[in-house]
Amino acid sequence: MKVKLFILFLQGIHNALSEVNTFMAEDIWKAILAANDYLNSIVWGIPMIILLVGTGLLLVFLHGFIQVRKFGTIVKTMFWRGGAKGEVHPFKMWCMVMGATVGVGNIAGVSTAVHLGGPGAVFWMWICAILGMGVKLTEVTLSLWSRRVLPDGRIRGGTMYYIEKIPKIGPPLAIFFSLMAFLCAFGIGNMTQANSVALGVEYAAKEVFGITDPGSIFNLRLAAGILMVIFTALVIIGGIKRIAEVSFYLIPFMSAWYIIFGLGIWIASGANFGRGIYTIISSAFTGTAAVGGFAGASVYMAIRYGFARGLFSNEAGLGSAPLAYAYAESDHPGRQGFYGAFEVFWDTIVICTITGVADVVTGAWETGLTSTALAAEAFRRVYGLWSPIFVSVALCLFAYTTLLTWEFYGENTFLYFIVEKCKIGSYRTASWFYRIVWLPPIIAAAVAAAYLGPIWDFADTMNGLMAIPNLIAVVILAPIAVKLAKDFYTRHIIEVGGAKPATATDGGNKEPPVLCVNHPMRDVLEKVFGAKKK
Repeated sequence: MKVKLFILFLQGIHNALSEVNTFMAEDIWKAILAANDYLNSIVWGIPMIILLVGTGLLLVFLHGFIQVRKFGTIVKTMFWRGGAKGEVHPFKMWCMVMGATVGVGNIAGVSTAVHLGGPGAVFWMWICAILGMGVKLTEVTLSLWSRRVLPDGRIRGGTMYYIEKIPKIGPPLAIFFSLMAFLCAFGIGNMTQANSVALGVEYAAKEVFGITDPGSIFNLRLAAGILMVIFTALVIIGGIKRIAEVSFYLIPFMSAWYIIFGLGIWIASGANFGRGIYTIISSAFTGTAAVGGFAGASVYMAIRYGFARGLFSNEAGLGSAPLAYAYAESDHPGRQGFYGAFEVFWDTIVICTITGVADVVTGAWETGLTSTALAAEAFRRVYGLWSPIFVSVALCLFAYTTLLTWEFYGENTFLYFIVEKCKIGSYRTASWFYRIVWLPPIIAAAVAAAYLGPIWDFADTMNGLMAIPNLIAVVILAPIAVKLAKDFYTRHIIEVGGAKPATATDGGNKEPPVLCVNHPMRDVLEKVFGAKKK
């Protein structure tokens, strides 16, 4: 009897402590969320918008509006043969970086911006992209300029290496950037993407197959998480070359998939297309009144969410893309910078516009829906029962390619922080340690549907903190990038035969681009552009 009473006494204490721990855990979690919300409001408040816009406008002035003035040269650069010093063909590297930029932000992020900022947010996303092309060109050029070639021929490079060249404040800013970047890789890099892939699987299961049982949905999301870990591990063990190779096959396919079905919505909208474009432009300067389920939005909200989600998608100024571009084959820093400029154009002006315009011209934005649900509603109004398949496939592909590239971003910055600065371990040991630690959260995020909001908020905050040291470096080192870019398009491409100089009579090069026989996209580009083989 005494033993039973003692056991009951211990159980009572255990239950009491469990309740106390539960309350304490909830309080700690609420405190963390509140702190992140406060930090997020500062990071993505007016100061950040001023810093982004100010940096973009400064580079427009210094480069002489290079993103518009030299857009033809930017496009022709995409046909370059490669073969110079570096580890990955430049077009495959472009595909790898596009794997990160063309992600969930192009669907869920754009729709969230329209929901919070109104149709006018799409216009400010375009402005963000135009300014971002100059910013991305500058930071990518700096990454090639500052990269290091190791004795064994391997390359070490990325954002940290040009940030640390700033006198006095450079080294601590580079360390801070690397710390924020590899932490961010756990937010934007794997957890948000894994959750979005699982969301796509759940959406297809409910809408196409009618599966609504919570237990079955959980099992499907768990299976999606396990498969993601397996397929991601198979790719990342091959390093940057295998990630670039996989991206080379996935990016053209998934871009074409989304563009074709997105343009179908535009065409099916008929007269509503013109009214939708007018609504986007006019509401960018007047705000949007409440209508239907839409709560209304001011001009400030349109600007804020247009720029925030635009940056989240194209990552211009974030400092992420230079982490990969530094390893590309390139004969001139300015050449790779032009690849970066075209990346922003394709991501935001093309892919994001498909989503934003579809949300508006179909009238789906008036429902009050947000994120993926809003984009899905736009597709449903045109494609009916087939829409869940289109959205789910696009969501899964976009998220998976982002997952792959951001693993490398995180690994690169982790190696810089741990091996180079903390002097712990070797590159090989640290790489494998990072990969092993980075993979398991994919499964946890896939099944944690209730925590999607906090995960996105965490990723948003880390994005902003990454951008600050990078933008400081871009502003200070901009004159170097401007000189390199000018040297590339006025001297280098003429001497190596990559472009014909503009004349007063022909207004520029009217010849089709020249492709060598080993260009990975030769056959496709010949058919589309009529390119000549060399």
